Amino acid sequence: MRAIKIQTQVEKDHSLSIKLPEDVAEGPAEVIVLVPEAAERAGHSLTDFLRTLSQHPRSVRSKEEIDRDLDRERETWDS
Repeated sequence: MRAIKIQTQVEKDHSLSIKLPEDVAEGPAEVIVLVPEAAERAGHSLTDFLRTLSQHPRSVRSKEEIDRDLDRERETWDS
């Protein structure tokens, strides 16, 4: 089976229209519609994100701690 990804717009009447490439043969097809979740559609801006940063605790790690964590992670790669 071949997958074709096409961006389209859902109309006010909840319909959509797509035009497939010329090499798609006439006959049965299966359509899957992926709709963004509400949070994805909200369109939060970078400014909104930056405002939320101050609400979260900040963790400061030393270079040695970061290197140690990276070494531990790398050790799992060979497993």
